[in-house]
Amino acid sequence: MSKVKNVNRELKRSMQAKQCRIPRENRTLTALTKLNGRVYIYCGDRKTQQQFIEDAENEYFHYGDGVSLQERMPDSIMALNKDKTVNFIGFAGTMAFHYADHFNTGKDSIPLIKVDYRKYAAGCQDFIYHP
Repeated sequence: MSKVKNVNRELKRSMQAKQCRIPRENRTLTALTKLNGRVYIYCGDRKTQQQFIEDAENEYFHYGDGVSLQERMPDSIMALNKDKTVNFIGFAGTMAFHYADHFNTGKDSIPLIKVDYRKYAAGCQDFIYHP
């Protein structure tokens, strides 16, 4: 990748991180759903996955079909929706998570917000995941 593309990508990421500032005392999953974009939660290990599921259940999140989050094994990347649902992202979503910054183009563009849940739950200032 060229140096200009790397600089542009890093600029976009730093701008996104500034837009995603959530004070430590307001760190909830519901707060993430209020951000302007599609929220993907990265849970890199089983302990973080379990913490995410427990926290989501405590805030009354569930799967889109109404099933409790405890009834299915979580994945390392999950989508968080504004209607308090969680869903698996599949192959296309995983590719987007690793390689895209937005969905669509132009005025229909939606930012993809990639949250490292371990950092978010720990209160780290920069909780945006950088693959």
